[in-house]
Amino acid sequence: MRKKTYKGTRTEYANEKIKELYDRINLTVPKGKKEEIKQALSGSGKSVNEYIYMLICADIDSTGSRILKMQHGLTAEQQAQLDKWQVPKKYHEMIESMSYDKKEGYYIYLKEGYINDATGSRTIRAEKTQTLRLTVNKSHKI
Repeated sequence: MRKKTYKGTRTEYANEKIKELYDRINLTVPKGKKEEIKQALSGSGKSVNEYIYMLICADIDSTGSRILKMQHGLTAEQQAQLDKWQVPKKYHEMIESMSYDKKEGYYIYLKEGYINDATGSRTIRAEKTQTLRLTVNKSHKI
């Protein structure tokens, strides 16, 4: 059996294969940000493309995008979950989203304009609900 030969340059062949096997998504960032991202990734062995793809895959699960869900406020189900975790209602308004993973524990993501003194960020992570409640108590508007 003879191998099929490609009539063209190596680059043309590679580009043809890429078109065949991959979808292309263009991303535009403000000037200087690309270099900033590359610097942050230096030493990790990851390309900017690999990193962005990893982030997208980490965000999307079988129910859709966690980030996009956070933009729509809490659902009745999420409010019920916070009640189950015994997070006081007065803190519900500052919570953008939350999740629970058996391995990772409890996560609460605060809305823009809120911060948690214990973590210094908008993300709260705890292994137990008691720790979660104590940490949420240290959250406030900035």
